[in-house]
Amino acid sequence: MGAGSSSPDATEHDAMSDGLRAKPDSLGRSERGGAGGAAQHPPSKRELYLDAFRGLMALVMVQGHVMDTLLTRAALAEPLYVWQQILHGSTAPGFLFASGFVAGLPRAPLSLRAGLRRARRLLFVLGVGYYLHLPYFSLWKTLGASTSAERALLFACDALQVIAATQLFVLVLQWLAGTTWTRWAGVLALAVVGATPFVWASGLAARLPEALAPWLDEATGSRFPVFPFSAFVLAGTLAGARLGHAAADGRHRLEIATGAGLLLVGGVLALVLRGRVDFWGPSPAYVLMRLGALLLLLRVVEAATTRGLPGIRALALLGHETLLVYVLHLTLLFGGVSGPSPLTAWHGTLGFAGATGVVVLMIPVLLAAAWLWRTAKRAPHEAQLALVFVTLAFLYEFAVRPW
Repeated sequence: MGAGSSSPDATEHDAMSDGLRAKPDSLGRSERGGAGGAAQHPPSKRELYLDAFRGLMALVMVQGHVMDTLLTRAALAEPLYVWQQILHGSTAPGFLFASGFVAGLPRAPLSLRAGLRRARRLLFVLGVGYYLHLPYFSLWKTLGASTSAERALLFACDALQVIAATQLFVLVLQWLAGTTWTRWAGVLALAVVGATPFVWASGLAARLPEALAPWLDEATGSRFPVFPFSAFVLAGTLAGARLGHAAADGRHRLEIATGAGLLLVGGVLALVLRGRVDFWGPSPAYVLMRLGALLLLLRVVEAATTRGLPGIRALALLGHETLLVYVLHLTLLFGGVSGPSPLTAWHGTLGFAGATGVVVLMIPVLLAAAWLWRTAKRAPHEAQLALVFVTLAFLYEFAVRPW
């Protein structure tokens, strides 16, 4: 876990600050202090809708994880859960797309200093992803006593891993391609989508070391392998770069036209590939249709934000601190090397009403945590020192514990 990150979400918001510091009309972030400091002025409507979109994805993700974990087997077999699974098919892609969108907003390439700072924070995110998978709070026990199943979980490619790795790749791409990086990002996103069925069918992952194999496909248990899920991050960066700086009217038309077009192409492709490629697995149709739906949803969220609908600012608060929300809700649900979960005893024991009640109770906890951390970042130096201290303390204990 890389030290030196000022906040869990500094990865995205500092990059925006670096890229837009001299452009007060871009996203209202020119007044933001460095190191993830709080904005000195209220966020613009445009900035607010992006955070609200991210917050919506995070909130629905939390609800889905709670339902998956706490519902009984009988409840999991009910039609209501099946419909929920269809809905939740877009939350993970949305989480990845939203992270990429914000990362694509700064004018690229970043300065060397800003690029290195962003790379350091992405490495922090990558470290947090692996922290959540640790089987033991000891490096030596992890190396010497982990079972094959525990190692498979440790090395699994999850949301944070694919976000961090893809955005690190985008940083390199921006430096190599300069102002034409968006063209290459689009080409690479299409290449990932098109190659996914062949990569999954090739069995290549079985011939790679156990630390690398999970990045290619889901055969080892990875939920978000690079093929196809890095395409959502790449598409998000492309959308952020192209849509994020466009005038409102043009952006709205482009979102609707592109979203509808992707849905249409994806639907046709799904029919062509029916019976040949699993739609819910490696199918390019799955990616295209999800991306189309996400662009249309982004337009809906912006419209809701413009009208000031209730709950938008609460969603934006969650969206501003998505990494904190992600880590905290998983810790509450599953526990980790730092201790057991308070909800472990309820795993697989609740009906829909009970699980919904847990979601309702969890939301204010997540909102309070997000508000406290965002408030703490108003003193950015102190917030950075606190995070560095916690990171180094964990790494020290992890390294010196014998078992």
